[in-house]
Amino acid sequence: MVGTARRTVPAPSGIPHLDRGDPARTLLDRAALAAVRARAGRLPTRFEPDDPGGFEPAPPESAPLPPEGAARRLADLLDEDSALLLEWLELARCRGVRVPPESLPALLDRCARDTRRMAPALLAVAGRRGLWLAGFDSRWGYLRLLAAAAELTVEEWRSRPAQERHALLEAREPRLTAADEPLLEEALADRSARVRGLAMGLAARLPESRHARRLARCAGRHLRRGADDRPEIRLPDPADPELARVLGVEPRPRQAGGRSRETRLQQLWTLISHAPLDTWRGRLGATPADVAAFAAATDGELLEALANAAVLQRDREWARALLPIVLERLTGGHDVRASRGTALLALLPPEERCSWALERLRADRREPTPDTVLPVVKHVECAWTGGLGEQVAEALAGAERGDASVVQLCAAAGPRMPPSLHDRVVAGVRARRVGERGLEALGRLADTLRYRSRMHKEFR
Repeated sequence: MVGTARRTVPAPSGIPHLDRGDPARTLLDRAALAAVRARAGRLPTRFEPDDPGGFEPAPPESAPLPPEGAARRLADLLDEDSALLLEWLELARCRGVRVPPESLPALLDRCARDTRRMAPALLAVAGRRGLWLAGFDSRWGYLRLLAAAAELTVEEWRSRPAQERHALLEAREPRLTAADEPLLEEALADRSARVRGLAMGLAARLPESRHARRLARCAGRHLRRGADDRPEIRLPDPADPELARVLGVEPRPRQAGGRSRETRLQQLWTLISHAPLDTWRGRLGATPADVAAFAAATDGELLEALANAAVLQRDREWARALLPIVLERLTGGHDVRASRGTALLALLPPEERCSWALERLRADRREPTPDTVLPVVKHVECAWTGGLGEQVAEALAGAERGDASVVQLCAAAGPRMPPSLHDRVVAGVRARRVGERGLEALGRLADTLRYRSRMHKEFR
């Protein structure tokens, strides 16, 4: 090591003092300890099995490590802070492998910046060592919290502070079952308004729960189909104690004037959004499709509330009934009430979403171009099927100079198009027909697809 013979080896604070006699070896040892401290999140120390101040070593792993190329790819993704990190985690989950231990600290740091989207994917592949390591740094506590949510009891939940109660309840969301009803009943009466609001949304996904039945009774008193085939609405009374209970608010005296009506309308739409959707079978129509058509023909705000209810309750049957109407407005780009369209579409399985997009594109008799394809595919926020990817590739091949949608379509296609289509994208572009910005966007798309293609092959 150059210079170690002439200068004293620095001794970083906070690490054990080591002196090997050889300055070069001492420098390397101290640098290694400093690196371990920085990556592991705990001051390095010597551990003896019988030391009460020590800690238990990481438990043995059962899942295998990824192929060497995939492990190197993960390190590159973390160094680049790549948006493709989530795709790597999903590939690892499908392959049944775990994150290499040397990448865990950086990955725990990265996922801490987006726990709602990234933490579940990390939990699936972090292995036992990942959970063990998360106990040494409060910034990584989200992973242990997520794991603990799976076995959470009412008594344990009740003992946590409000912020943790909210986080634990949020972590239960993907695994919510009828067995969680006691926990949700407890949360609906929580002293924290934030916790009550989350519990109300989750309870809406259990249509057979006591809370859902209370909501259905209350909602049925305020909305039905009138004799003139128009919605017959009775605005809620803010002073009604039963209404206040099901909405998780305090009863309050009715105010005079427009402000009172606005509050009562808001409570009505909140009630409709949370009441079990089957409340409206027989009241507004015989089937979900009948109810959706009735709302679309008579009251746009009612349609919006029903769409919001389908999203909140994760109800695929009602999403399928509402989608043709809501997305017709959304893809037309002229109706703000269609804002739940993308969320409704996201409730369906990926293949069904792609089939919906393909049907719409094939129904358009115009030659596919970025301008005609983008308004449809930008709402399909999942991995695209080969058929949909081919349609997008064809549209890009027909791009014209000045086509403003080329850049946006390339950005949407990068993480979603099948990576096997990268050669098709490169070969199909008529370079002379697109402007400079279009060429740059197409080049980035080709590079992204090529990168993803290699990443997928590394897991084989």
